[in-house]
Parts: sequence; structure tokens; C-alpha cells
Amino acid sequence: MTALGHAALRQIALKVLAQHAGSGAEALAAAARRAYDDLALVSAPLIGQVGVDALTGRAVHLARREYPWLVDTRESRPEHVEDPIAQVIACLKRQDPVVATEAAGAVFATFAGLLVTFIGEPLTAGLLRKAWPDAFPDAFSDASTEEM
Repeated sequence: MTALGHAALRQIALKVLAQHAGSGAEALAAAARRAYDDLALVSAPLIGQVGVDALTGRAVHLARREYPWLVDTRESRPEHVEDPIAQVIACLKRQDPVVATEAAGAVFATFAGLLVTFIGEPLTAGLLRKAWPDAFPDAFSDASTEEM
């Protein structure tokens, strides 16, 4: 990873969350849901829904090192199996908005970092630009989308 290091990916994710979140944990959780849905929508045609779900699961697992509260056993119900981000969203609602924002940013940055490893930086940058056009730095998007 050159331009899209973990710190840069995290800043992009935090910018997306800040643009869509109001105040409070509920608003942050809704913003995280929207950001995830946007990212999943553009990623699925390339890696499939199974790939999106697998990367989401791995991203959450890795983010739990820093935010162990991200998955709560009270939320481990069958409906969450089909929607891997649902547990995270439920956990975000129960946290302080600042902490929840950082945790959501970590999950999204980790997801994007895994995507870079899987499909490469140019394709990932293009997908991020499509998913989150208002948050993605133009310096990355111009070079990256030309290669798509």
C-alpha cells in the first residue's frame, strides 16, 4: 500500500461518518450503516456478496483487537448471520459517539485495507471513490479511477 495506507483509509472512513452523522449514538450508527451499505454495493459486483461478507467478518474480527466490545453475544441471533455488520451497528448504538465513530472508522479502514490486499490499490481506490465520492481525496481518485 502506498497512497492508501491504514491511516489514510481511516481518515477517509472518519470523514464519511462525519458527513452523514448527526449527534448521538443512534445517528452515528445510522451513518455507519449507510457508509457500509454504500461500500458493499460497489464492492459486491467485483468480489460477490460472499466476498463482502467475508471481508466484513475479518475486518470486524481484526478491529475487535482495539475495540473488544464490537460484537456482543446478546446480539448473536440468526438474522445477523445474513447481515454481518448488524452486530457492529447494534454495538455502536450502545457506545459514546466519539468511541463509536473511532471503532466504525477502524472497521471500514480494515475492510478497505483487506480489499487493497485482495484486489489491489487502484481498484480499491476506484471503489471507495464510487461508494464515498464526497470523502475521497481527489489526489487519490484521479490517478486511481483512470486505471479502472
